[in-house]
Amino acid sequence: MNDDVMQRPELLWEMAGLIARIPGLSHQLPLRRAAEAVTERVGPLDVVHSGILREDLYATLRACDAYPNGLRFYLDTLGSGRTGTLAWAAVEQMYLRLHPARLLTPTEHDELCALLASRTSGAPLGLLALRYLSSLPPPGTGDITGRDEVAGLLDALEDALVLPDEAHPLLSFAEAVAVHQHPSLERRLRAWSDRVAQRIGCPRDALLRVRAHEAARSGRPFEPSRLLVEIVAHPAAPSEYHVRGWLLAPADGPRSLIADCRVTSRPALEETVARLHQAVLDRLGELSAGLKVEFLLPRALLWLDVDQFMIRPAGSVARPIGADHTVLVRSRDRFRNRHWWPALHRRLAWLESNPDGAFDAPAVQYVAAGVAPAPYDLLRQLREGETPFCYVLLEPPPYDGDLSTDPVYVLLEVGIPAIVALRRSGHHADARPELWKVLAGRLDALPDRVRHLRGGVGTAGGGPSGTLDLHRHVTLVWDSQDGLEGAEAALGHPRTGGGHP
Repeated sequence: MNDDVMQRPELLWEMAGLIARIPGLSHQLPLRRAAEAVTERVGPLDVVHSGILREDLYATLRACDAYPNGLRFYLDTLGSGRTGTLAWAAVEQMYLRLHPARLLTPTEHDELCALLASRTSGAPLGLLALRYLSSLPPPGTGDITGRDEVAGLLDALEDALVLPDEAHPLLSFAEAVAVHQHPSLERRLRAWSDRVAQRIGCPRDALLRVRAHEAARSGRPFEPSRLLVEIVAHPAAPSEYHVRGWLLAPADGPRSLIADCRVTSRPALEETVARLHQAVLDRLGELSAGLKVEFLLPRALLWLDVDQFMIRPAGSVARPIGADHTVLVRSRDRFRNRHWWPALHRRLAWLESNPDGAFDAPAVQYVAAGVAPAPYDLLRQLREGETPFCYVLLEPPPYDGDLSTDPVYVLLEVGIPAIVALRRSGHHADARPELWKVLAGRLDALPDRVRHLRGGVGTAGGGPSGTLDLHRHVTLVWDSQDGLEGAEAALGHPRTGGGHP
């Protein structure tokens, strides 16, 4: 950890010159007393005096520097009563060039050395370190196994260049090692990174980005990012849409607004979403795997077939966005009406306390095609319960703009987190058993099952005859705690709006 520009003897010579110019230290008495204190507390100083002040100081400083903390003790003794002066501050700055402040405490350093020594798999440490260092410290033999070599590598990583808004290279190195170890060692390495990151002021989100990158590099799952798209249209201009989009990265909050525009047709709306999707892929790179796409829609647009909007990833074929990603519809009305949130939280708490809850009664209620439940009866039945969790609408009730007569609005108000709706009218004779085969399973995995459904090629009954293809006609309205938090972080208090698709 030496200075890159000047060699150590030259730095000590410069320090001797600085000390010699300080009033009161140009005499031999205070210098001799400080040297005697070092001899008594640290060890003997084998120094030959020439009678020239700077040369004698230089010899003493070199002798002190040969002992661990010897130079520090000598300066503390010599500088007693002078530490508040500008002249002594220059001496301290020179000392920091000779002995830079260590990033790690001795305990942290020894713990990491021990953890690295216990690793059982993964790339050689030298190869991993080359991501963050232009060259390895000597002897640099590719794999590094000896304790001294590991300690030298950690010293070099402590001094590595830290880029703005990035995790320290030493933390990144520890995460690169951790991802290839057995779970116990991985947890210990990550716990070490968490503690050190907090102490040195490394932003938590920067460390989480490193973990996600390392997981992606190794082909392991990681917490995906989310694309939040808000679409509103006013009843007076139902073919004019206002679109806004945000990228929500794990522990990163919403990034800058990446879309805010008005379009005047359905094709223009789809093209805008496709461009937004491509911009997110370009920004995330390898972290785009598992991207979730969430549409925040008002009641009038709740059944808009956003999962069928066509995307055109660069260099690939066009396909519906729901074939590539988990696409969720979130209720903009529920987000805007915060007095509805306690009912939603109550049902979400039930799901959390029943992790094996199945897609079956009493958690799931079916509403047959052509049936529109009376809003007041729904309100009276559901307002105090924890279940049902999901409603399946085989034919969504039509919306005429009057919220007071709309049963779907009641379902949102009483906190039903999941609504599965078949958007296409007719051909519902086989819809319920087909839905059951596709969606049956754990309730908390419902979004994943819908994604797999949309990624397929349709049901056996689908085809040119016009029968219902589930993969093209299912809306999943899914509101959850993370959805509310993501919308709140991005939008704050959204503008009101309605409209028709």
